[in-house]
Amino acid sequence: MASPTHFDVAIVGAGPVGLAVAGWLANVWGPDRASRIAVFDAKGLEEVQKDPRILALSDATRLRLSSLGFPVQAVPIHHIHVSEKNSFGQVRMSASELGLRALGWTVRYGDLVHCLSESLERRGVSVFRPCEVRYAHRSAEESIEILELADGTEYSCCLRIDAEGGLYGEAGERDAVVDYNQMALVSEVEVTVDSALLNGQDTVAFERFTPEGPLALLPISPDQRRYSLVWCAPSELTRQRLAMSDADFAALLRSKFGRRVRLDQLGRKGAFPLGMNWREKLVQGRRVAIGNAAQILHPVAGQGLNLGLRDAAQLVRAMDPDLVQDEIRLMVTLEEFESARKTDRQAVIRATDWMVKGFSNQNPLLGAGRQAALNVMEFTPVLRKQFAELMLFGLAA
Repeated sequence: MASPTHFDVAIVGAGPVGLAVAGWLANVWGPDRASRIAVFDAKGLEEVQKDPRILALSDATRLRLSSLGFPVQAVPIHHIHVSEKNSFGQVRMSASELGLRALGWTVRYGDLVHCLSESLERRGVSVFRPCEVRYAHRSAEESIEILELADGTEYSCCLRIDAEGGLYGEAGERDAVVDYNQMALVSEVEVTVDSALLNGQDTVAFERFTPEGPLALLPISPDQRRYSLVWCAPSELTRQRLAMSDADFAALLRSKFGRRVRLDQLGRKGAFPLGMNWREKLVQGRRVAIGNAAQILHPVAGQGLNLGLRDAAQLVRAMDPDLVQDEIRLMVTLEEFESARKTDRQAVIRATDWMVKGFSNQNPLLGAGRQAALNVMEFTPVLRKQFAELMLFGLAA
């Protein structure tokens, strides 16, 4: 059998995190070494480009991705309005308060993958798709990783980066799993926003906490007519809402959201299960997990992809072409990377879990606490800024 084609780095998973880590490595290593980086994914690019899912990215993430390119179709989020049903508690955050161009951006998954894929092509990174990595093992003789595709083709690498995780429930065995028995109902909708909440060309996103779970509306058009709806609730309740007529669903949404937003047109509804799972150990030999391969979060705070891209950015800062070929130095560096990511990962995982459990119940004592917390944050700019910065930038290593 012929020797497998060898790469310095093989990345399994060509979602946004996998593509970003490949592109950033190519930027740092330069054109002469970019061809030594390979990306593998089971789905074809044409199929992925049709993926309509809406992603919410922080402005810090946009800045990180700008060295590779960012979709022109992305829509900025200038303000975020957080409130709770049957409560006076609310928090309003604005980009201008933090001195930012935007708090975040919404972008279609397919558009982002298309943009990042083009950036890899320009840099000469080797991309294999569609192709499924069926088996992986370590070569006993050379102490390198061997990847075997479904067709039997083999590739070897000094460093394997796992960046493929899928949705909650699709990721295989994890060290910790939290099942909230919830599903997210998603749809693209046309709405009319209360004029009192509008400010010129600025866009506003809404996060509404209800006893059944959080409800979010994210702008996907600059005129604030089209929004992405994400409604988290117990699984059985979500199934009932999927079966509702458009008129009944619009009336229910109005009753939950109040006067701030009126639903004018409902798009196709879909749903997926919600939970969280994560690995305690990111490193195994010459393999390291980042993004959804490391942790899958509940979407209540919109932090999953942002956290995954911080994983990728920190890993790239630690790598150089000579290091990956030196097994001892690589092992030390990967262990240092894992340790450096611990604080940020734990903080975001715990904050997300707290938000889900703290805002998805009808306990009157917790309800009073939630209302007080929202009001304190609304009238205390320093606390509001600290919370916003945690969600936007994470914790420094």
